[in-house]
Formats: sequence, C-alpha cells, structure tokens
Amino acid sequence: MAHPIPLPFPCPVKLGSIKGDSLEADLHEYVREGNYIKVKKILKKVLETKNILK
Repeated sequence: MAHPIPLPFPCPVKLGSIKGDSLEADLHEYVREGNYIKVKKILKKVLETKNILK
C-alpha cells in the first residue's frame, strides 16, 4: 500500500483512492506514491493517444 505524500501545508481534503484497472487509477496511485517517472510516462502516453485521434 502506498504511503501518503507529506504535504507542505495542511490539506482540508483527505486524499482517497481510485479502485479499478485504468490509467486514471494508475496515475492516482503513482502520484500518491511519489513515483513521478511513471506519472510522466502515463501523461506522455495519453498525450500521444490524443495526437493520434486528431
């Protein structure tokens, strides 16, 4: 299970989780873990997909 990232300021909203097998769920989990290399890969993949659809 991922550990929450300590925020530099108090956050009024408790960060939850997204269940399921989707890019959105993966993106959310990687951000919570602080794994920004995988976040960058997912965002790049989405942008490439959008460019193909144009």
